[in-house]
Amino acid sequence: MDELTTPQEWARMYRSLFGLPHVHVTTPGFVVLPLVDTIAAVNTPEPLGALILDELVGRDVPGPVLVRDKPPRRTFLAVFDGYPSDDCLELLERNSVDIGPHRSNVILPTGFGRRTHEGRWWARAPRRDESLPLLSEVVAATQAVL
Repeated sequence: MDELTTPQEWARMYRSLFGLPHVHVTTPGFVVLPLVDTIAAVNTPEPLGALILDELVGRDVPGPVLVRDKPPRRTFLAVFDGYPSDDCLELLERNSVDIGPHRSNVILPTGFGRRTHEGRWWARAPRRDESLPLLSEVVAATQAVL
């Protein structure tokens, strides 16, 4: 993967190798994953995000997790299987956790190191032949560590 140099090559790799659907390149040259169909994203502050990832690893459903430094947040990619209850959403919001809105985009890095053009990096990169966790699994793990 060291030979990937263009955003188009990165988008193709995310689609074909990691199975992330609908990944494409925007006009400014960012590689994005649209939150459409069955894809969801859960955004969390740090250090809560690190605790959630540990909980998901312990449950054997970690999935890919992005980190951005400014502001310090993590984004968990998941399969949308329905929104949590209103009470659960309220708990998440009180702890600065949100579920990315449908039809928004997640910017993906064009590199696997901590320093990327996009200012984000993989805490846990997508893996070949590994499915994304369900949104309900990410939410349950979040509730477990709150």
